[in-house]
Amino acid sequence: MLSYFVLRRAVRPTVQFRGNVAGVIVVIVDKGWLGRFHRAAELLISGQRQAFFNAETSRHQVVSIETGSRNTVDLDVLRASAQTIVVTDSFDALPPKVAMAADEIIYVDNPTPRHVHAIRKLTGRTKIDSESARQLANESWDVIDALLCRRSIDCATPRTAAHSKQLPEVGRRLSLLPSFGPVKRWASELAADLTEWRAGRLGWSDIDRAALLIGPPGVGKTMCAGALAAELELQLFATSAGQWQSAGGGYLGDMLKSMRASFREAAASQRGALLFIDELDSIGNRSHQSNHAYYETQVVNTFLELTSREAPGVVLLAATNRMDDIEPAILRAGRFERHIHLGMPTREERAEILSYHLGGFDAGNLRRWTDQLHDFSPADLERISRAIKRSARALGREIQDADVGSGMPPKVTLSDDVLRRIAVHECGHALVALSVDFIDGITIELSEVMFEGRDVQSGGQVQYDMRDEILPTEEILRARIRISLAGLAAEELETGSKSTGAGGHYGSDLDTATGIAKLMVASWGMGRVPRLYATRENVDQFFRVPGDVDSEVDGILEEEWAKAKAFLLEKKDALLRLTSDLLAGRRIHRNVGQGTRSRSQSAADGDRPA
Repeated sequence: MLSYFVLRRAVRPTVQFRGNVAGVIVVIVDKGWLGRFHRAAELLISGQRQAFFNAETSRHQVVSIETGSRNTVDLDVLRASAQTIVVTDSFDALPPKVAMAADEIIYVDNPTPRHVHAIRKLTGRTKIDSESARQLANESWDVIDALLCRRSIDCATPRTAAHSKQLPEVGRRLSLLPSFGPVKRWASELAADLTEWRAGRLGWSDIDRAALLIGPPGVGKTMCAGALAAELELQLFATSAGQWQSAGGGYLGDMLKSMRASFREAAASQRGALLFIDELDSIGNRSHQSNHAYYETQVVNTFLELTSREAPGVVLLAATNRMDDIEPAILRAGRFERHIHLGMPTREERAEILSYHLGGFDAGNLRRWTDQLHDFSPADLERISRAIKRSARALGREIQDADVGSGMPPKVTLSDDVLRRIAVHECGHALVALSVDFIDGITIELSEVMFEGRDVQSGGQVQYDMRDEILPTEEILRARIRISLAGLAAEELETGSKSTGAGGHYGSDLDTATGIAKLMVASWGMGRVPRLYATRENVDQFFRVPGDVDSEVDGILEEEWAKAKAFLLEKKDALLRLTSDLLAGRRIHRNVGQGTRSRSQSAADGDRPA
């Protein structure tokens, strides 16, 4: 069924599928899944899940061609009024006649997170979160085969699987890659210090020799390691807690031995080394209360010992997307004290990243497509580049605009009503934000399309030019809650109802507002009783505020919800004008105390992330 879902999505744009007309479609799939896709093609043509496929009665045919097979291919490409699907694992395996006769040659892509959810539901497996589904969908077909129907699975499982993630290789220098601005600044400083150290003019203890890359999945943390090693002319040693744990029988002694071996190998390098530790949050945390507390404590203690040793010539680099799960002692001065945040690329960087993966295809020309790809990570863009290159390769030509267009994810055009609701929502955020004194300006963007196969996406967004607050006050925190709730409040005020756009996932408006309110009461002493119920690190999405304190969280949210609605009701004319301007121009930048600038003016400013 997974093969069926993926195959149907791949051939859906073709004339043969849309119009049920005769023709030859070649689909290129993973070799290990060849048989499954053959059956999926039979199901697709017959339209009956339970029926046995009969080529004679259906007047259609499905043929499999496997690389290296000596089986004779019986394929009549001239059959009248027939559809033919050829399933193969390689373009090179196709007989010349088939390659010439093919109306479409399609490289079948990975499943979507929605497909993963559907299969797990179909097989009676437990439901998994969207992030785990997204990660699994981006894995190799072997890993998908192994983990798809595993009884339980979480975000860490695909990443710690033995063969799920290729470790980085030293390749292009960091300075030649698009994006990675924050890492490049540290690399420049480190390169200068290494030059001085190699010349004997600087002691190793004077060098900032360890850093932690922090960012969501797909922003290029792993790729960055190889590029940084090339930039610094260091030998790359890449590992992870999952690799250490998979050593031997996975017992504590095996893991500690493997961990020590990684540090020993890096220290033995003759020309210096970059030791990259992926998924640092998997090391463990001594504060965790579980049946594995002793195991985690020993692992963390050994890791602290190894990272405390001075190893001249060894630079440490680690990566995580869950910093709160890391043992605090690992992050203190002298260990991974330098924290570098990597966010999603800006609109300019999206075009540059796709251009890089397409071998230098004009980035300016790509903007007409990439400007619509809000919240697409560098990994997403690399995946799109593969589809674009497959399109050009199938036609035996260099990449053209038509290939770029065909490689973009399938779109869903938003109706006027939905587009207006989104505009109202984003303008609600913007107006309330402009009323507080720690925001200097806002940029609102609206997109008229969404993309299939992405669980979490938005048709609009607001970026805030915020002043850093060293010690946020209760007033500031309440204002942030009010801003987060203002989008939903504007929807209800203007349309008379709410949509699902404010919640449903971590990082949503409601998650942000609720999280701040929980911290105010449980950790920062801003409830009725100024008491510490939990530390900042322990107040996460799973934390339950005890007793009557939970009602105080609700009280804060209710108060700021009421204030947001009252403010927007007073400013309703301004809300409607701003909504109208956004619908007309699709992008607005506004500074505090200034009017709205035109789209052409604001576009020159580029993205200004908060």
